[in-house]
Amino acid sequence: MILALVKRQLLLYFRDHSGVLFSLMGALIAFVLYLVFLKQTIRSGWTQLPVRDLLLDDWLIGGTLVITSITTTLAGLTQLVADREQQIRADLLQSDVTAIQLMLSYLLSAMFIGLLMQLVMFGVMVGTFAWQDGLTVTGQQVIQLVGLMILASGLATALNAVIINGIRRVASLGSLSALVGTGAGFLVGGLIPIGTLPHFAQLLVKLTPGSYLAALNRQLLMRSRLATSFAGHAGLRQQFETKLGITLAWTKPLTTAQTYLIIGVVLGVALGIVLLPSWWTSRRRQRLLH
Repeated sequence: MILALVKRQLLLYFRDHSGVLFSLMGALIAFVLYLVFLKQTIRSGWTQLPVRDLLLDDWLIGGTLVITSITTTLAGLTQLVADREQQIRADLLQSDVTAIQLMLSYLLSAMFIGLLMQLVMFGVMVGTFAWQDGLTVTGQQVIQLVGLMILASGLATALNAVIINGIRRVASLGSLSALVGTGAGFLVGGLIPIGTLPHFAQLLVKLTPGSYLAALNRQLLMRSRLATSFAGHAGLRQQFETKLGITLAWTKPLTTAQTYLIIGVVLGVALGIVLLPSWWTSRRRQRLLH
């Protein structure tokens, strides 16, 4: 039953070609801005690095993938709002579908959309940078990155579902999507290095869960190049990682395990907020039927 509902959501999403394109606009804008303006500005501050172009390309990829997961999963959840507005959700719940099954179908379809769109953007960016700078990505990196893409899609889907919980009209969701698409690049540190932002803006980035996934993406993609570029210069490497959001820091730089822990806690809380009401509705319905 859930798979049939997921298929329905996916067909409805991909049928709207313009909607699919617009869901990628936030990521595409970040990518184009980097190519046209930002790359030269950022690289000028690190003239001593031997592979700075490749490092910055990896940095951009890591942030843009998270932007993609945020904007496309939000677009994928449009059907939830549309079904609610048109009373289709109520009709579906009159069948054998339970509230928890229906909610899971919305979440899973949005997750799949987020993963697929990240793969598309990853292919576009790697292809462009391979042609422009000779960027290479290993098969092991790709496999690990796909795992992070799945995690990013799950996190973005859960958080977006929490955000749209009170939205009852697709028109209102459209306004929210425009706002999210514009702000996501800044909030995850995908457009401007966190170290160059004012203190309050840095705090906003650190309070945005997606920035922690962007950091994990960058650590994975940049690990070997960082080791080569900063061999024997641990202090300069830490400064570079902190300034560019490769490693986020509160009182001190976070370890990889701490970063995963923060993501896991946020994901668990968000899923609880989204799924518990549906689970309770399903359970109450079963009691009434029995």
